[in-house]
Amino acid sequence: MKLADLEFAPSFDLPAPSALFRIQRIRARRGSIRVGRVLLPPTHLLSGRFDIVGVPVGYFAEAPETAVYESLCRREATAVSLQAASQRALLCAQTTWPLTLLDLRMHASTWPVLQSLRLSHTQELAAQAHALGYAGIVYCSAQQHGMHCYAIFGEALSGLRAVWSERLTEPGTGNLHGVLAGALRGSQVPLVP
Repeated sequence: MKLADLEFAPSFDLPAPSALFRIQRIRARRGSIRVGRVLLPPTHLLSGRFDIVGVPVGYFAEAPETAVYESLCRREATAVSLQAASQRALLCAQTTWPLTLLDLRMHASTWPVLQSLRLSHTQELAAQAHALGYAGIVYCSAQQHGMHCYAIFGEALSGLRAVWSERLTEPGTGNLHGVLAGALRGSQVPLVP
């Protein structure tokens, strides 16, 4: 998929300060990339919708609930593991300067590839956007109707400041964070040990 395939490819300026949310591992794994307090998977995995070879990409949502739906309570999920949830935290980051993003939100209904699992198409689009100097992409959540998500590229990640981080489960008690409990209830995805 190429930018030229899209009839409209407007830019969107994400102002500073703007709050962004993501679910991430509490501890880095071997090969993880750390940008401040943001932990990212290695760039060679290419497992995310807008991943780019050799460029770290951080995925964020405009609301905590959307971050949980995007990461754990996805449509294709059959269960959420309590063990996996206990290894993750909800991170709130704030933009410290405006970020100019490629805006794909208007294409969600006419270009279903933007929400499909055919990732090579959207990864090609992301690589083109990055080469043109975009700091990332804003797109519609495929998991929670009406909500927006952000893929922030490489050097633009240094323009984010972590504000707070909260575990999805309380150590010792196993109590669930309210955002996770709400997403489990709304998605009807069962919690398993």
